[in-house]
Amino acid sequence: MKIQANAVNVLERTSNYLNSGVIKTPPAWFNVVAKNPPRKKFTREPKFNNPVTGESRIKSLRFKDKVNNKGLYKTRANSQDKVVTTNSLYKPSKLVYLEDQLRQLFYEQHPWERSRPKILIENSNLSGQNYDWSKIQQLGKQLDGESVIQRSLYLLQNKESDSLMSAYDQARFEFYRIRMEQEIKEQVSVEEAEMFGSVMGPSAIDFGIEKEQKVISQWKKKVIKETEVLSARRANPSESWSAEEVATKESGTTEEGDGKDEIEELLL
Repeated sequence: MKIQANAVNVLERTSNYLNSGVIKTPPAWFNVVAKNPPRKKFTREPKFNNPVTGESRIKSLRFKDKVNNKGLYKTRANSQDKVVTTNSLYKPSKLVYLEDQLRQLFYEQHPWERSRPKILIENSNLSGQNYDWSKIQQLGKQLDGESVIQRSLYLLQNKESDSLMSAYDQARFEFYRIRMEQEIKEQVSVEEAEMFGSVMGPSAIDFGIEKEQKVISQWKKKVIKETEVLSARRANPSESWSAEEVATKESGTTEEGDGKDEIEELLL
């Protein structure tokens, strides 16, 4: 508060300096600040204005309204008054959009649409292109859930549908029809390519499984060697064994061989 007090009192201090002769000429901002002095009261107070008379609510209240059953006047704010003055006055209102409700409904009904690859700038319209949602399929934008939402809003705003749900159903059925056409085209193109001798490589999932299986195979060999070392140490505690010695030295007991077979069965 000391910094704020020094800031708001700059006009008074400058006036004293001019009167005492410390400053000869007034600064360039002096006349402007003198006409528009800064505020000196920093407390935030709620204003309850009466729309009929324009008076504040606090002044218009009578004393008899503040008397309780025991004949005492109300001198302190209770919990309800605090909620009204703090939460409802300074809390911003919640923004609700119709598009968000449609998006939530669509992705609840079609959860696998979230797994499709998507470009983050598709809906930002950075190119300045305005889409015509008289049809659901747009040039330069892939078909997704946002197409269904925008198509539904277009049908509702142009009164081509009676209600929001009917517009949503119509847009959803158009979305299904185009999705089926795309899947059929992809399937036919793959069959034609295979007919002409094309060999399809592994998919991204198959490639990942293959890499993972190589790591698991290396881990399996390492575990078998470590298990053989532990078995050899338990059989002869006085000697020190390493993985290379156990691999070159043949085991004479059947228990170690049985343990190795059991480990291989568990890993498989």
